[in-house]
Amino acid sequence: MDSALSDPHNGSAEAGGPTNSTTRPPSTPEGIALAYGSLLLMALLPIFFGALRSVRCARGKNASDMPETITSRDAARFPIIASCTLLGLYLFFKIFSQEYINLLLSMYFFVLGILALSHTISPFMNKFFPASFPNRQYQLLFTQGSGENKEEIINYEFDTKDLVCLGLSSIVGVWYLLRKVFGTNVMVTVAKSFEAPIKLVFPQDLLEKGLEANNFAMLGLGDVVIPGIFIALLLRFDISLKKNTHTYFYTSFAAYIFGLGLTIFIMHIFKH
Repeated sequence: MDSALSDPHNGSAEAGGPTNSTTRPPSTPEGIALAYGSLLLMALLPIFFGALRSVRCARGKNASDMPETITSRDAARFPIIASCTLLGLYLFFKIFSQEYINLLLSMYFFVLGILALSHTISPFMNKFFPASFPNRQYQLLFTQGSGENKEEIINYEFDTKDLVCLGLSSIVGVWYLLRKVFGTNVMVTVAKSFEAPIKLVFPQDLLEKGLEANNFAMLGLGDVVIPGIFIALLLRFDISLKKNTHTYFYTSFAAYIFGLGLTIFIMHIFKH
């Protein structure tokens, strides 16, 4: 796994910078346990509920929709493309100024983040709107060409409730921009250089310093997204078998918990 956990005793140093054992006080065992436990929950809960929701989304599709497929060639090229992308980002950060890259990425992930969060909380927020709430329907439509050659580029339908969720998500996005708390040298450099939500962090000194905490444990989103997709697909495979059992899902989820816990344990022992 590509986890990168900061040194629980000295805090995380900047990528490529020296480590000074006197810069930060040691974290307490309680703080370390809280940070690691929080990272586990932050990784497990999205995968579990995301897998359940993926099943509902798959069932809600029209029968005329094309099924989502992946060829053997796509599966074979996936790790190669992912590795080349990671290496390219590593070289990019080594050559160009980190400040300008992160400014561009921050705005990019800011827009994507608030849209994704708004879409995620929308089903839950609908339960809290009163029946008298004036809910109007809207449609955002972009087309290309004219007449018979007209082609839809964007066709997005939303309502007033979605706009409220978008406003709430924007508050979280602005807070992230202002606060920024959200394997190998290649993995660590890319993870630490990105000022974007590609990692989970949690302060180990939260109990001592509160909101001023600055000694973080870090977990790369590669340890969440890739296994999460795999586990969600296994749940959908269990459903397709129509045996009323979720053997593949529960087995893979339990193995993921064990693997992630073992990773954090090893990283802590070797203070990586």
